[in-house]
Amino acid sequence: MSLNPIFGQKCECFNFEWQGASVSGRYIPNAAITIPISIDDLPYEFNMQLDLGAVESMFYGNSIKPYFQLHAELTNKIDSTQTFYIQSQENVKLRNVNLKMGEINFENIEVGLFSGFGDTLTIDSVKTKNSKHIGTIAPDVFQSKIVIIDYPKSEICIADKIPRKYKNLNYQEFTLEQGRIKLPFEIMGKTEMLMFDTGSSMFSLITTQLNAEQISDKIIVDSLQITSWGEEYTIYGLNVVSNVKFSGENLPPALVYYFKKPIYDQFFEQEDMWGITGNSYFSSKTMVIDYGSNKVGIK
Repeated sequence: MSLNPIFGQKCECFNFEWQGASVSGRYIPNAAITIPISIDDLPYEFNMQLDLGAVESMFYGNSIKPYFQLHAELTNKIDSTQTFYIQSQENVKLRNVNLKMGEINFENIEVGLFSGFGDTLTIDSVKTKNSKHIGTIAPDVFQSKIVIIDYPKSEICIADKIPRKYKNLNYQEFTLEQGRIKLPFEIMGKTEMLMFDTGSSMFSLITTQLNAEQISDKIIVDSLQITSWGEEYTIYGLNVVSNVKFSGENLPPALVYYFKKPIYDQFFEQEDMWGITGNSYFSSKTMVIDYGSNKVGIK
């Protein structure tokens, strides 16, 4: 953690790491963002994926199981009266959990327990000193805060007020539903809402096949087999030929991807949004997210 004075104000900051992944035989260096995490007073190093497109922060059941076996005080925090759903599965939560990101404390929060998910860790693996990937950090922990993602520096800062350094950015209002951000993009001259999803890190645009074909040359130039919450999908990429803008600026050339799955078309329709955008468009920028005032600025 660094305590950085920014023109008389302070942000608490910590570094994140880009995680690479092999997708359809291709290595993607910036496939996910992970952040360092401490849980309560447990003497271990953990990391969790930053997924601002998720709803609930959660531990993965397969990965945290040996820590339950070793630490009854953690097991005792399971509260079966508090539940959440993911992948049509009901799961319980832990209550009064203390998470620390770098040196920033998030105290007495609820964290979901996604049963049967994640890499299986053993008692023996707990004894090794390397950081263990234990779950997902969703936007529920950041509500009312300022979150600054400095992509070039691989740094995240948390503040209660926008630092003066970022006061004069061209802020855009966003809508917030279940803690998830929907940003106003300009696509083909129309304002369209896209969910900002750091969990879809490698993609600039994901949408329906119809939308993808409307802004492209309709020629499939890429296909990838990806995994989302344990389920595999094929996703298809087309070259964008229409102007795509955010905050009045043209965004760089990109591919637009779509799934040939009606469930995704239904999801976009239910959420009343054009599609999803990830980190890719903003990877050379700093993003200032004001969860208290529902506005975002890009520098």
